[in-house]
Amino acid sequence: MRIRAGCLPVVFAMFLVTPSFASDISSGPAVVVATSESASVAVSLNVPASFVSVPVRVSCDQKNTGQSYEETRAAIALIVQKAAESGLFRVEKGVTSLSERKSSFGISSGAWRQPAAEADLYLLVPLAEEGSDVFTAGALAARFIEGLTLPGKLKCELGQLRLAVENPEQYRPKLLELIAQDIHATRKALKSVQGRTVKVEGLESPVIVRQVDDTKVEVLLDYAVTISWDE
Repeated sequence: MRIRAGCLPVVFAMFLVTPSFASDISSGPAVVVATSESASVAVSLNVPASFVSVPVRVSCDQKNTGQSYEETRAAIALIVQKAAESGLFRVEKGVTSLSERKSSFGISSGAWRQPAAEADLYLLVPLAEEGSDVFTAGALAARFIEGLTLPGKLKCELGQLRLAVENPEQYRPKLLELIAQDIHATRKALKSVQGRTVKVEGLESPVIVRQVDDTKVEVLLDYAVTISWDE
């Protein structure tokens, strides 16, 4: 007979910092944004979040495509500069989408226009101060964006706020220690079972981050324990 336990089927951590742009703004460890997906592993750790991640989408309604590109680039530079001057945020770059500006008209939907340039940024608001949470951090980021004077026909929209952890791999040793203790307890409980074997897979997987509340996250590994024995 075989029982498979402790399996997390979906890896749901999102990495903000990748080698393609990490050196542009920040040279620190990777920052991982938490999700709200439920976990199904036996071992995890609850830890304080490092940041609130505030997605900011920058788009330009300029008719001239080339000018739209230039204004969007200027807006990104302005946000990065003002964030650095404030000392309140870290900024990480996300996806930038450039295309020829298009417009159309449909009977059911009416007129629509596709911006020539859109760029995603992430404001990382530290949660170092006592009493700070996702609400205070979100309000701080909103006031920062509202206070910007953007060039041309640019606009900024805030996305869904999430907690984030800097360098979640720092928790791997502790997670591995707890998993080893759990497996030892399982083996001990099954010591009377003839021909039993315990197999562990997935310990090399990235550390996953799940949001617990407005200040804490849960870190875990996507591992699976397979227990089998002679019938």
